[in-house]
Amino acid sequence: MKARGWLPLIAAALLAAPWLLPDYALEVAIQALILALFATAFNLVFAETGLLSFGHAAFFGTGAYATALLMQRAGWPYLLTLPVAVVAAGLLALTIGFFSVRTSRIYFTMLTLAFAQLVWAVVHKWYAFTGGDNGITGLHPGALWGDARALYYLALVLFALGLAFVWRLHHAPFGYALRAIRDNPARAEAVGLSPFGYLLAAFTLSGALAGAAGFLQVAWQRSAFPDFLYWTKSAEVIIAAILGGAEAIFGPALGSLVFVELGAFV
Repeated sequence: MKARGWLPLIAAALLAAPWLLPDYALEVAIQALILALFATAFNLVFAETGLLSFGHAAFFGTGAYATALLMQRAGWPYLLTLPVAVVAAGLLALTIGFFSVRTSRIYFTMLTLAFAQLVWAVVHKWYAFTGGDNGITGLHPGALWGDARALYYLALVLFALGLAFVWRLHHAPFGYALRAIRDNPARAEAVGLSPFGYLLAAFTLSGALAGAAGFLQVAWQRSAFPDFLYWTKSAEVIIAAILGGAEAIFGPALGSLVFVELGAFV
């Protein structure tokens, strides 16, 4: 059976999972979907441009804190914080990317790590605004999204939309341009492509998508902590992408499932 022939079966299994899994396994499945969305966002930069970002936790954490702060301080309903989480993470990615994508591969990796750790340090120490290392706790996403099945379907929808978005970019002229820049930047520039513009756009979109994963993490954990922005969180998606195969669209999602399952049941 061709790969596409399995898609209806996979979709049916994902839709039926909340009604078949025990409570603990359902919680694990939600965490796997959140990590899968985060890893898919990371892979938009890693696979398409060949650049290894060690700072994507900054965007994940920004999305989480944007949601948590709006819920706690402004009383916003959980779902309405999603656009703000995505935009906030995207703006941070735009700022960090403006300086980072100008550098070569190893320097890009180190610079994204440095920026992410700087953001983590600010969140970790700013007690008056972020709660510092105590984080923001006691968040209630509401009766609907507080239900595990509803949150699972929300995570599944956002993951599916994120995956479709990345797949579309991969097969669009934008994706071909990114891979041309990845394989031969000098030749791509010679035919009229702007490496800086394309790489910055990819990095910004990737960061915004990571913010959506942070938004989901708040509802699952009902809190936000500085650990969301720490370098070990970036390492998780790097491992997931490599584990599942970064060159395949579904690779990071598969790697995320394996990574979360190993952590939960082994």
